[in-house]
Amino acid sequence: CLETDVALSRRSEYSLWLVPENSGDLAGEGETWQGFRRIYFKFPGYGAWFDGKCVASVPLPYSVAAIRASQDIHRQGRAWEGEYRVNFEEYQDVYEQVRGEEPNARAVFDVYATDDALVYVKEPCDSAQTRDPFFLHLVPDRVGDLPEERRPRGFDNLDFELLLLRGAVFDGKCVASVPLPEYPIAGVKTGQFIRGEGQVWRAAFSTNPEFYRDAYEAAISVEPVARSAFDLHYADGALVYVKESCNPADAGARFFLHIVPERALDLPEERRDAGFDNRDFDFSLNGVRFDGRCVAAVSLPEYPIASIRTGQFVSGEGRIWSAEFAVGETQPALE
Repeated sequence: CLETDVALSRRSEYSLWLVPENSGDLAGEGETWQGFRRIYFKFPGYGAWFDGKCVASVPLPYSVAAIRASQDIHRQGRAWEGEYRVNFEEYQDVYEQVRGEEPNARAVFDVYATDDALVYVKEPCDSAQTRDPFFLHLVPDRVGDLPEERRPRGFDNLDFELLLLRGAVFDGKCVASVPLPEYPIAGVKTGQFIRGEGQVWRAAFSTNPEFYRDAYEAAISVEPVARSAFDLHYADGALVYVKESCNPADAGARFFLHIVPERALDLPEERRDAGFDNRDFDFSLNGVRFDGRCVAAVSLPEYPIASIRTGQFVSGEGRIWSAEFAVGETQPALE
């Protein structure tokens, strides 16, 4: 430990991010949501310099699963950052569970949907490939299963950082496991992003194809409320899109779905000026292809609906097709 290191340490603040083995050890609401506790300390208070060494000792408040540490120098910024995962065995077991299975999606990471978790695997891999945050959006079978604050957007947001909170790097592999909520999931969109720059990679897939088969059977039992490139039906509190003779290109463009309520006050506050709820979606998240047909289903909000506008569009080019229809008394009963 050189004299320059000692001088810099006097001007530094050190940080520890501690991920507990037991999430119940987290104290505050913010800690529970983030999944870790952050501790700040100064070197003179927790360390000393002797015999050419710099040594600090910080008591840990609970048994930890992972640690991130960093040093920030006043007016210079971050000098270094490092991470350490304690419980590798957990992720070795997860890797063995999915090894040999066909992933639900292949991208920079292979993504597997198990009964109770999403598993991310990349091999070969090193920790540098886990630095960018991961985004994870889950679309439920029913929007009413979402936490209330997430219902206007139609999906649950479980973004995470791989190494610190949800994963490990070992034997040249990067493995993460994210527990799924208890409610049934219809679709997943995930990947990595760089803040301010956008997506590094992206994957989207349906996790419950039987949900769409059931929606199709319910939909075709009644006349469509509108016909265009897709037939549109009400079924089980959802708007169902059906195209009988369909290829991947038919579902490639993004769908727009604008819902006009009978009362503007029923809209989320940020949508009231626009006058409609925006439930635009990707077919890969809200639909599936089977037996040569394309079927998508989007849960409708619980408030009374006056009309619906929907179709497909290409950004910068405009609409491919559209349909608009009144709802009123034809609106399906919602559970």
